Amino acid sequence: MDIGSILENVKEANIFIQLGTVFLVSLVPFLEGYVAASVGIVIGFPAIPTIIAACFGNWVSVMAIIVLYEKLSRRRKAKQNDGHSGKRMERARNLFNKYGVPGVALIGPLIFGHHIGAFISLVSGSSKRYVTLWMTIGILVWTIAAGALAAVGIDFVSSLR
Repeated sequence: MDIGSILENVKEANIFIQLGTVFLVSLVPFLEGYVAASVGIVIGFPAIPTIIAACFGNWVSVMAIIVLYEKLSRRRKAKQNDGHSGKRMERARNLFNKYGVPGVALIGPLIFGHHIGAFISLVSGSSKRYVTLWMTIGILVWTIAAGALAAVGIDFVSSLR
């Protein structure tokens, strides 16, 4: 079952179920808010509430990663291993060093999504506040832009008929 069929199944439901479904879909990493909003709008859900639900769902799941990372980081620091980092950590740091938190928040969704972008930023040593700020900005930019493009696209296609 794909995202389109999930949202299609609730097309005739009341608005709260539609928006709740968009919210739940946007919680899923790699689907993100911009995918959930776009598909919801294309299916026929109201644009502005759909974009808001998708932004909020994506934001909640990214904030959960930030909070969980902080808790795991505290545990790890308590155990404090030998300080040796693996290849994955090295690649993440290189990506972060090249683009920084703003780049990862704004460009990252094209490559790996907001969830992994938040994790990379935190692992690379950025503060929780800075990552939260830029991930929030990234989620808003991507979801609003994708939702607006979907709404404009629907209007454009409708005008051709």
